[in-house]
Amino acid sequence: MRAAAGRRSAAAALALLALAGCGAGGGGTPAPALTPPALGTPTAPPSGREGMLALPLSAYGSDREQNARREQAVRALTADCMHAAGWAGFTGDDALDGGGEVPDASALPAGAFGYLRAEVAAVQGFHGPTAAAPVRTPRPPASEAEGAAAQGCVKKALTAVRPTDTAGSELVDALFGRSLEATGRDARVVAATRAWSACMRDAGFADTTPDGLVARYHGPGRPTAEELAAATADERCTAAGNLAGIWFAALAGYQRQLIDANQERLAAYRASVAEQAAQLGRVVGA
Repeated sequence: MRAAAGRRSAAAALALLALAGCGAGGGGTPAPALTPPALGTPTAPPSGREGMLALPLSAYGSDREQNARREQAVRALTADCMHAAGWAGFTGDDALDGGGEVPDASALPAGAFGYLRAEVAAVQGFHGPTAAAPVRTPRPPASEAEGAAAQGCVKKALTAVRPTDTAGSELVDALFGRSLEATGRDARVVAATRAWSACMRDAGFADTTPDGLVARYHGPGRPTAEELAAATADERCTAAGNLAGIWFAALAGYQRQLIDANQERLAAYRASVAEQAAQLGRVVGA
């Protein structure tokens, strides 16, 4: 399993934080002094995805149900727009595909980690699961005029469902980035990462770094036998030193400190997210 490296944690988290509605980056964030949190008895989550979704700041993002409602609203608004433009037979499915479900979503890489399950590492290596074919595919436009109108209506619909409190969203992103950076510098995470590196060296992957594993193996095509061996060693070495448990516990602790320091603003943002979810529900219901 890939260890936590401070300089890349924020970027690596983006792959999964789409699921939780959080990312990394942003500037101008209130910067309270962070102190190493107590970890208790760190326990690795069943999967990287579950670990990320259970983090304190993930509660301020969109869950799967909200994302599905947003997609439904885009379809409904697009169809309404097209009907108003004179395309009476147009449906939301004519412009957007049904989206393919990613099999075994819990195996998706999350944060600074790849896979927390040996059986996944043994068959996927550092390649993510392949999405299934879309449930439905858009109907080709009957004319150039219809295609242009549909593109314009989809753009309007996407604008309409965009979060209204962009400053709140940026704050959550920035706080998530700060928590990842602090976790990467945490002495306990650093020590666990060093133990991971020594374990990987004993497994035959000398001079291997977390960044190097990703750069070497991740990409198009199918995983090679060498990649599968590296991923399997990665999973075993992460478990041996409880790196995942330590990393997630530290990350959660730093996030709780940041939430405490920004309670009022985060509460307002959560209220705006709830209000937008209600509005999207009304759009879908109508």
